[in-house]
Amino acid sequence: MSQVPRKLPQEEGDEEEEEEEEIVGLAGYADGAESFSDGDAESGGDEAFLDFNDPFSTEVKPRILLMGLRRSGKSSIQKVVFHKMSPNETLFLESTNKICREDVSNSSFVNFQIWDFPGQIDFFDPTFDYEMIFRGTGALIFVIDSQDDYMEALARLHLTVTRAYKVNPDINFEIFIHKVDGLSDDHKIETQRDIHQRANDDLADAGLEKIHLSFYLTSIYDHSIFEAFSKVVQKLIPQLPTLENLLNIFISNSGIEKAFLFDVVSKIYIATDSTPVDMQTYELCCDMIDVVIDISCIYGLKDDGTGTPYDKESMAIIKLNNTTVLYLKEVTKFLALVCFVREESFERKGLIDYNFHCFRKAIQEVFEVRMKVVRSRKHQSHVQKNKRPTPNGTPRMPL
Repeated sequence: MSQVPRKLPQEEGDEEEEEEEEIVGLAGYADGAESFSDGDAESGGDEAFLDFNDPFSTEVKPRILLMGLRRSGKSSIQKVVFHKMSPNETLFLESTNKICREDVSNSSFVNFQIWDFPGQIDFFDPTFDYEMIFRGTGALIFVIDSQDDYMEALARLHLTVTRAYKVNPDINFEIFIHKVDGLSDDHKIETQRDIHQRANDDLADAGLEKIHLSFYLTSIYDHSIFEAFSKVVQKLIPQLPTLENLLNIFISNSGIEKAFLFDVVSKIYIATDSTPVDMQTYELCCDMIDVVIDISCIYGLKDDGTGTPYDKESMAIIKLNNTTVLYLKEVTKFLALVCFVREESFERKGLIDYNFHCFRKAIQEVFEVRMKVVRSRKHQSHVQKNKRPTPNGTPRMPL
């Protein structure tokens, strides 16, 4: 087995040189590596109505906006993806009539805020400070009901995108063509083509051809909504190229066909290797995570009910009837690596496990670099805040 050197790319402003290691035949990584997390270990599921004066650091937590017309399915998407609500239960959700904000901190990388907007938002209302909202936004998800007349939705989409782009040209514009479960395959493709063409024609007529819109066919009744949200979140992860590179090195030296790095709570995959993603493969991985978490919640706790169902010892092997093995390993407190391996390759499980420990150590280094950047930004913000003069004009005393 050839040895492939691996060196983590340096974060901007980090001048420390990382030592080169080899992911096969690489020594020095203990089998009992502790799990780690960067941020709050709680799920962050508390929902609150929006306070426009609430301090918010856009550098630490990117902001994702959920927008669209009334009854387009925005709140249902949020509940199914981040609260594990059954799709059938969403039929009883009331329409959103206020702007709601929710912190999502399920893993060290899935760490952002979702703002759910009611469909009747009026951008021309003088009380609506759209500049403040769009200025701190990483991604804007606009949901279009594919089973309804979407002409009004396209008009609202154009208004929203043009207003947002003028304030923040760096926003990622994501279009969810939603509720496609009720359409035939041909109708899905035709609807996507028509919406894509009309939306881009409207931008071209306004002289805004450089705005890029990404389109996804989604439904809460299958895994397409998780796949689409995964793509959205990945664009907000600056470490994504590093993670993809690590996964490519890991699978190439372990005889693995496909690997995903999953957030076990939301089933969003934050990174995968460079091979194409097959929807059936992704669905099998999601089902495996559900099985592991459900069984662990029943049998993984101590007799007194304490402990956590998912920890550094969590591992699962499922052999399929097509000579393929599904292999799940805990990476961090909230992340799991799910791999597709051929049975003949899985006979070298020792090599896979050894390379996995090397991979987990490398991920830990990525976390540590990220935490250094976050701490540095917090320190700079604290220093600048203390340098600001008090109301009487005298400088603040250092803390």
